[in-house]
Amino acid sequence: MSRVIESFGQAVELLAAKSPKMALNLLKLGYGANSIKLNIMPDKGLLPHQRYVSIINSRAIRRPLHRPDKSAVVNIFFPCEILHAMDIVPQFTEGLACYLNGAGCEQFFIEYAEDYGIPQTYCSYHKVLLGAVLSNTIPAPQFVATTSMACDANNSTFRTIADHYKIPYYLVDVPSVCNRESIDYVANQLKELVSMIEDTSSRKMDEDRLRSVIGRANRSIRNYKEHLTVLAHRYMPGSMTLEMFKIFPTHILLGTEEGDKFFRLLLEDTYGARRAKDEKRILWVHTMPFWQESIKRILNFNDKCQILPCDINFDSLVEMDEKKPYESLARRMLLNVVNGPGERRGRRIVEMAKRLRADGIVYFCHWGCKHTLGNVQIIGSIIRDEGFPLLVLDGDGCDRKNVNHGQMATKLQAFLEILGVATE
Repeated sequence: MSRVIESFGQAVELLAAKSPKMALNLLKLGYGANSIKLNIMPDKGLLPHQRYVSIINSRAIRRPLHRPDKSAVVNIFFPCEILHAMDIVPQFTEGLACYLNGAGCEQFFIEYAEDYGIPQTYCSYHKVLLGAVLSNTIPAPQFVATTSMACDANNSTFRTIADHYKIPYYLVDVPSVCNRESIDYVANQLKELVSMIEDTSSRKMDEDRLRSVIGRANRSIRNYKEHLTVLAHRYMPGSMTLEMFKIFPTHILLGTEEGDKFFRLLLEDTYGARRAKDEKRILWVHTMPFWQESIKRILNFNDKCQILPCDINFDSLVEMDEKKPYESLARRMLLNVVNGPGERRGRRIVEMAKRLRADGIVYFCHWGCKHTLGNVQIIGSIIRDEGFPLLVLDGDGCDRKNVNHGQMATKLQAFLEILGVATE
């Protein structure tokens, strides 16, 4: 962490303890200044899609902070196409937590949540969000909405936020099996959710606009699929931060004009990339500790190995029927690889590892994620049975104080050396 960010983070933490509103204003000022820098002083060493995603993600985090009355706090797997069609800006757990980490102030919010009574073993992304909410640093949105998919913390986290702010709360219950009955069940919930949003926001759903949003999402998904096909034989320099950044356009920005432009740029850059040579190709499972210097030094922009997409960025590449928006959104949620048994996710990881010609797979056990931790044996067996070298790496995607830098770096270096990558 640079001294500037460290000082900025300390200032935010001090203000959050005494004057949450001033802490929020400082965060908005800092994120705004960073956005100006990204626009007028772009990193010329990055590819066009990499520069662009940095800009739109920063904007996506700032908007709900500036206009909370037009925002909703959601989880990463929520169908945000509905929100985009109604001009409601989504703020999501992992994104906000990562940006607070990037501002160097996540520790205050983690400790605030734990002092409030949130278990230490709870997911650190959720602890950061809860700490920011319970300390009143983050302003109240119009409502909160989540799904039952993957993360067992969703229900308790979002209910706590709703209770704290006295705002509406909706949980979309997503069964583990996709069939006609479950599609109708989830679709009816989505229609009920829209009614709740209409009552809460005084906005009416424009069905034609929802179909248009889904049309853009489909175009983005097609471009992303083509990118993955071409990427199998290309080398594209990147970093863990840039790969984590893709979670925005593949999830909460899917269906927006910004997201659509990102996928066009990504595909153009992929076709323009050089052919792959003898780099070792690493597929990452789950979120990435993008902030961790010991891991960044090994993987970021390493011309001896290629960071392939993490599995969260290909969790649900399912195109939708614009004429049946609610049923299509429901089907896409039900078919998400993190929904249902771990075998489904394991098979998808292996499928993509073969498609992307991965040389090895890193399975990241993020602190407090019971879904990922609980499935490590099942998914690990599927991966090994298919002959892929596997590294199970324990760590934390958000909490700087909850990692063993030396141990993690040593394990990763040893794994890369087994694959034939010389490390310092």
